[in-house]
Amino acid sequence: MSKYKPKDAPVVPVVGGAVTSSTGDREEQMRRWEEEQAQRRQTAAQPPAPLVPAPAPPEPAASAQAAAELTEAKAAAGPAAPVRPVDTGYLPMPEFTEPDSTDPEARLEFYSRGILAVQYAARANHERAEQQKLIGLGLRLRALKDEELHKTANFDTFGEMTDARFGIKKHQANNIIRVLGVAQALEDITTQELKERPLRVLVPILETHGVDAVRQTWEEAARHGNVTDTALKEAATFLGFAPPKVLESVLEAGAPAKPKEVAAPPSESLKVVERIRTLAQNDLEQARKEAAELESAVRALLEELQGDLS
Repeated sequence: MSKYKPKDAPVVPVVGGAVTSSTGDREEQMRRWEEEQAQRRQTAAQPPAPLVPAPAPPEPAASAQAAAELTEAKAAAGPAAPVRPVDTGYLPMPEFTEPDSTDPEARLEFYSRGILAVQYAARANHERAEQQKLIGLGLRLRALKDEELHKTANFDTFGEMTDARFGIKKHQANNIIRVLGVAQALEDITTQELKERPLRVLVPILETHGVDAVRQTWEEAARHGNVTDTALKEAATFLGFAPPKVLESVLEAGAPAKPKEVAAPPSESLKVVERIRTLAQNDLEQARKEAAELESAVRALLEELQGDLS
């Protein structure tokens, strides 16, 4: 005997439980039964509707005492620090995409343009970052110097603290502070790197003529290409912002001639210059190399001496 129970045959509905003699009525009953079965199969094949989670009950409102304590805590903490807006002027790095063309030359040209675009964005963002670095350092160094916080750090001078803690020499820190106002005046009109040395030209213009004169001088110098200290001097002179140069004559009108002075012996620095000049007669390339090294050393010395006098 089989252990499986055979399926029951589907029940055929009969009106009133008895066989009717009308063939049309029985066909109508069968048609309705088939429609009901088809509708049930269609309903069973459809996926169930997703369950919608019940809304979470609202959290109980904070008590009046808790709200008062929160207000007191905020007041004790003081006003929130102002949030500086994100610096503009940075270029988004171009995203990598593939060309539509399958031609190798077209694909080469497409990828080449992408590489140049990435290099351009990197250079532009680097210049902007260096500009903001100069301003950021200047603001903080000026605050340290004005508040004489080197004493708090047990240093005798401001320069000793910047050198020991940040690796910034005294003359360099003073020069950064000196050009801070100029850099702030220019950050809204250019994203270029602002180097401390050329900006020194604009310091007296800022002090005498103000921010607009500094911007006009920069824009005039930028019209001719790379902005250097020489270009800024020429632009300031053209716009009338440069300080007037006092021309002194060798002999004033009607004044007696000065007696001829006996030439003093050459100093050690002049001896070095003469030695390089003599070297140029035999080895011009080596003379140029030593002259460039001497120029670099003298320039660094002048900056150090200028910073020590500040």
